[in-house]
Amino acid sequence: MAGRYYTDISANLKPSGEIPLHFGLQRNMGQHNGEVRVVVHVHPTYCVAAMHAGIDLSTVVNDFPELSRYTRVAPNVPEVPPISQELADQCFEKLELDDYGNIAYDIVGIKGHGVVAIDTSPWRAYEHIERLEHICKIVLASGKY
Repeated sequence: MAGRYYTDISANLKPSGEIPLHFGLQRNMGQHNGEVRVVVHVHPTYCVAAMHAGIDLSTVVNDFPELSRYTRVAPNVPEVPPISQELADQCFEKLELDDYGNIAYDIVGIKGHGVVAIDTSPWRAYEHIERLEHICKIVLASGKY
């Protein structure tokens, strides 16, 4: 086990079932224009609730310039089986990530599941999530949808 170090806890951990999602997105990102990019995947309550209510998250940016100024939101991924290659492929397609590491969007919602954000650090990716979560909370509270 040269070069690999485990704690008592980590030695017994199994990889997440969502490895295809993370690996699929990172395989073509790696370094792009000298910047390392990361994938953050979480399950924010109001984003998931908005998608459950039938809202395409990419449409909420139209009414909230503070979101669209800093965060590019992709059209939702439809409900697909979790921990599947199909989930990874749909996220890849909706984010418009190409073979050269170019990406059209910063975040995508996965209906019935959560969101995936991409940026140069976990903190920057999380800011996209926080912005979208805040706007989804406002939209749901407004009763507009």
